Amino acid sequence: MSNQTPDNSEPTLPLLRQERENVVDFGGLCPLYYAPMHYPTEVELYEPSFDPHSAALHENSRQPAATVKVQVPLPCGHFNIWRPLHDRRAPVAARLARFFVGSAALQPDGRVVAPNNSTWDSRISYSSADDEYYENGHVLPVINGWRHGTLAARSLFRKVEHDWMMTYLAPEQGNSHQQPLAVWRFNYAESRRAVERFHAVLGFSLFAESAAVEWCVRPLSSRRFRRIPIHVLTPEEARYFSEIGSGDSGESHADDSLEQRARIIEQYCGQILAYRASSNEYNDYVVHSVPALAADLTQYVEGEYGFELAVSFVPASEGPDGWQKAQVARQSLHHPISGRMREGEDALSRCGLDFRIKLRDDIVVPPVSVELTHALTATAPEQRLCMDGPGCNFTICVRDPENTVGSLQPPIGAHEHVLRADSEYFAALLESDMAESSSKQVELEGMPYGPVRSAIYFLYADSVPREESMDLNDWIVLLDVASRLSIPRLHQLSQARILAEV
Repeated sequence: MSNQTPDNSEPTLPLLRQERENVVDFGGLCPLYYAPMHYPTEVELYEPSFDPHSAALHENSRQPAATVKVQVPLPCGHFNIWRPLHDRRAPVAARLARFFVGSAALQPDGRVVAPNNSTWDSRISYSSADDEYYENGHVLPVINGWRHGTLAARSLFRKVEHDWMMTYLAPEQGNSHQQPLAVWRFNYAESRRAVERFHAVLGFSLFAESAAVEWCVRPLSSRRFRRIPIHVLTPEEARYFSEIGSGDSGESHADDSLEQRARIIEQYCGQILAYRASSNEYNDYVVHSVPALAADLTQYVEGEYGFELAVSFVPASEGPDGWQKAQVARQSLHHPISGRMREGEDALSRCGLDFRIKLRDDIVVPPVSVELTHALTATAPEQRLCMDGPGCNFTICVRDPENTVGSLQPPIGAHEHVLRADSEYFAALLESDMAESSSKQVELEGMPYGPVRSAIYFLYADSVPREESMDLNDWIVLLDVASRLSIPRLHQLSQARILAEV
């Protein structure tokens, strides 16, 4: 396995290379749907639920009354199951307080409300040893079964090795028709908070050189997945990571080791760190991700209202057990989370998958960039350029599928350096060897004329024409246009307006 570079960002799996048709499309993924889950807040996890209709039978009994189980619907699939902690402040019974990390506030009615003492606003941890998901740092399971927490999954299963006392997610044996895949979706739009930081422990193991695991991420507003690079530490770099058993504290001072470790992590920010382990009598090639080390993946999703995280598997091409050579969330059955209620964060550090998200209030629309300001005033500092105005040297034609009278949609005139400054789409187009770059004209297929004109106008005026009269559908269409033309500021503005309308 060779180190991946950040430049090679296109996924290998064809399904993940398929673009969305619009911002609410799944891009070829088939979402899974399940019945609503029940979040156990008012009843002991392993006690039977109490039927409220039989409460009258216990009124005259000396036995303490049972507590009714609170049912909080958590729809799966594209509706998304994860929500920030501040959106679920349901009180918990006092006897369940030990499941929660940190101090808890006792209420007058005898119940306990557990505050969020974590650095993260949303944290989802999956333990393959328990086959359960844990939410927001609490060691009280919220979902049972790895598949129930995914947006989509195919050709995967949870393998349990009772002889080696290990468990992990692996490709289904003998399935050569579909490449194994799992996708998780994180959607915080309902809370109207955007992602500020995203760190994740994405544990994997490879036991053959031809086997591979590939992680990809796609913001909810983006049309395509991007591959997350994997860096395999060199033996020299691995010395500073004591958790992989290769540290050598005798040769260097502890402070120097920590500093060098921090530099390595910073150097490969945005990548998953792994290491080459020693071969054994069963496997000549062994690569593991650095245990419990959360990769900083903020650069892929910062400022977004959510994202999708996918992992695809490539089984080994040699040997009868090639399907077993690529593993995710490998964990010892000797170290489950259940029964480790007092360990809190230390117990959750055993999880092979651990997603940690810090959120910020609302979407912040950044100011006009210096590059765009300079482009608008380069020819005449006292007078800004305007769309369809003097000096336009680039023509945008829109082939609107809803239009039947082409003469009513005149071409849009723009300035090449203005388009370059604030649209990643036009910047890439104009820097390419395509015919549009030399002809200074592009034809946009299948896009609505009005929103395209509004998007180009936004580059010049920093506002959307007739904004006060736009409704929710108008903003959704404009969001899709901003995504396709890669105009980040308009994209964020559209997101903010959509949330204000909801």
